[in-house]
Amino acid sequence: MAQPNHPGNNPSPVGRPYLRIYFKCANQYIRVYRRPEDPEYVARCPTCGLTKKFRVGRSGTGQRFFELSCK
Repeated sequence: MAQPNHPGNNPSPVGRPYLRIYFKCANQYIRVYRRPEDPEYVARCPTCGLTKKFRVGRSGTGQRFFELSCK
């Protein structure tokens, strides 16, 4: 029997890699995409503009959700 298609089952419904970022200071979730050839994700706070980079690598984490705070 096939598994239901839940958002957590497939990291990207159209094949584009992404991370989910929760900015506590802005109280907002954003989805950060990257092209497959890019070496990192770049997340920007929608309120203050803080930029955080997440490098992609073999020794990295499989985690797809992060919480950040600008304060």
